[in-house]
Amino acid sequence: MKMKLIFSALLALTNQSAQSSETDGFTNRYKPLQDSSSIINSRANQYVQKSLGVLNGNSIECVEKDLYKELRLYFANHMNGQLVKDILNNNELPKRKITLDKSVYRDWTPWDGLGMGLTFIQRSGITISPIIHFGNEIIGADKFEHFFGQGFAYFTENYLKEKGLVKTVKTGIFKEKIFLGGNKIGNGVFSYGDLSANFNGMRFWNHILQQNDDVLGAEHNLGPYISCENNKWVQVKEIDFRDYMDSSMDESINCSKFPAKRTADRFTNQVQRLGMTCPVDPKKLDEMVVKYGTVSKWIINKDGTGVINYFGEFKNKN
Repeated sequence: MKMKLIFSALLALTNQSAQSSETDGFTNRYKPLQDSSSIINSRANQYVQKSLGVLNGNSIECVEKDLYKELRLYFANHMNGQLVKDILNNNELPKRKITLDKSVYRDWTPWDGLGMGLTFIQRSGITISPIIHFGNEIIGADKFEHFFGQGFAYFTENYLKEKGLVKTVKTGIFKEKIFLGGNKIGNGVFSYGDLSANFNGMRFWNHILQQNDDVLGAEHNLGPYISCENNKWVQVKEIDFRDYMDSSMDESINCSKFPAKRTADRFTNQVQRLGMTCPVDPKKLDEMVVKYGTVSKWIINKDGTGVINYFGEFKNKN
């Protein structure tokens, strides 16, 4: 009975972690890829207009809770958000697709991470996220999932529930370590790029109504995008996600860590096989450390590829 319970728990965690995907920003990195930013930005602003039209048609006043609920029909993870579904499923949107067997994770075994090491999960085709060229950045499409999904969770914790930034980011780190792929039961990749996407998603949701200054300082305020005028919601500024997507979300610059040295070595060997190192551009990494200031200790990996410490790495980062 005990073994059955353990197996059930492992299976549940595996299924949950398998929903997360990893990115390979190394393979074919320098092959031309058309910029998708204008297409995605345009679709996003269309969805804002559609959301506001529904809200204004159904209510005689502006209700903040209803605004977020309606927007999250379009801006959420791959299971619930239409924009992420568009990014993943629209074959006309330029994307670089890399299969697991040709990626830098090709040597993964179940001991490195069940999500990419078990054959039946590999065959599902959901472990490697496509790469998109967005403005000046090369990022995984999965970053939009984190940006909208976990970003809203951060926003809720930090602003709506007023739990504070440190507690919010620590919760996000815990989720990345335990539930979102950063351990052997998951994909075996602890992604700082995901943490940055979560953090910047929180900034985005705060900018929707801009009721608080940006967490990086008032000079970084980008909103409000939406305002209430005469009891009707009005879009007062267009969204441009190039204001958020940066090199901190590129795992070839903001390097990931791994659950064991053997796993980190497998990854490093494949990166070196391509004639690269991580970070591929140390100068850009330094720029991200400067940009995020004191927050960088939570979302930027300055140590390079290595082993994640599950219990002590962040305990002294107040």
